[in-house]
Amino acid sequence: MNIVIPKPVNEILLILYDNNYDGYLVGGTVRNLVLDQKPKRYTIATNATLEDVQKKLKIYNPYIIGDEKKTLVVPNSKFPMEIIKYGTKENNIESYLLTKDFTMNALAYSDDDGLLDYSSGLVDIKSSVIRLNGNEDENFIKDPLKILRAIRLAGEYKMKIDAQTAEYMFDNKELLKQVPVERIRDEFSKIMVLDRISFYLKKYFDIFLVFLPELTLMENFEQNSPFHIYDAWEHTLICLKSCESDLELRLAALFHDIAKPLTYEQDADGVGWFPNHAIKGATMARDIMNRLKYSKKQIQVVTKLVEYHNRDFPLKEVDLKRFLSNFNSEELEKLFKLKYANVMAKNPDYMSDNDRLSDDFERIRSLIRRNEVIKKSSLKISGKDLINLGITQDKVGNTLEAVYRAVLDGKVKNDKEILVNYVIKNHLPSNLDE
Repeated sequence: MNIVIPKPVNEILLILYDNNYDGYLVGGTVRNLVLDQKPKRYTIATNATLEDVQKKLKIYNPYIIGDEKKTLVVPNSKFPMEIIKYGTKENNIESYLLTKDFTMNALAYSDDDGLLDYSSGLVDIKSSVIRLNGNEDENFIKDPLKILRAIRLAGEYKMKIDAQTAEYMFDNKELLKQVPVERIRDEFSKIMVLDRISFYLKKYFDIFLVFLPELTLMENFEQNSPFHIYDAWEHTLICLKSCESDLELRLAALFHDIAKPLTYEQDADGVGWFPNHAIKGATMARDIMNRLKYSKKQIQVVTKLVEYHNRDFPLKEVDLKRFLSNFNSEELEKLFKLKYANVMAKNPDYMSDNDRLSDDFERIRSLIRRNEVIKKSSLKISGKDLINLGITQDKVGNTLEAVYRAVLDGKVKNDKEILVNYVIKNHLPSNLDE
């Protein structure tokens, strides 16, 4: 197999060889080169200590990272490199490759030794199979996160997971509870932006339930609604199929109907209704995302999308302006995409709802073009200004709200001097100057 090592990477390898150290490209680096894909980074494994290597590579300004200081980074913007020590008792390449998670990653390469494959890595790559590296599930026990990594790699590289490996994954799924939530979150987030996310969520549903038990409520939950022909979980999966690969949008789609089973009511005709399910769903989404330690910004965006996903855009322009003031342009675009995907997962008889969405979009674009969508935070007058004018502290909030409504109604321009005069005329006690 003809593998070409980039010149900057080869320079590092030659320095290792000149100092009588091992040096092999390993893992995902070799996997991607075999697949004729550029590696995200070039990982080199060696038998030398990182401290020794760092001294030999001093001119490259390498630095050691990680809590356990097991990775030496060699800065290079075009060819990012990292060097790791074998870390096995035998301290050789063969023992190191036996520690790798999947056969596709248990490969090494050097120009002198060629491709080293002590398992079935090359065959499995050519067959598009992800197989546990070894015949036991010991790897999953040592690091259960590999259960999610297998799903992610299958999606990223368009491969299928070997049946025995999948069996081990399901058998050991409860071990995921031992993994720090930050690692779960990072791997899950990568899975959520896969092309076939609905396929993987459905096929490995029981695995995801380990850290997302709330999802079980939706499975086989019949909605008994003329708007729906699928149960809540199938509706969610179809909704996800219509969402582009954006993490916040996908998470909002996953959670948008999560509260339906908890808010279900049935009328005299046997029709199901879900009062306030979007508000309850936003609360559940916030709890889940906090549990998985997503960022405050991500939580804010996702919960907002869930809360508003089933609200109609107001017909009256002033009400529409107030509605839109809750969103920035990026959030608003995601809300439209979520609403569209939600309609695509409903009863086809209601597909015309997307025509109404398109009309709404045109109305909103017109408002934005005219620069008439103003957030309350964008008012040119502040609470401090109101207090200086003589508004008492207990009335500042209501006064700001009244001024904001007046701006949205077009009664007054959002200009500080004009707003000050408006407040003096309309909101200060008449005897204030006496």
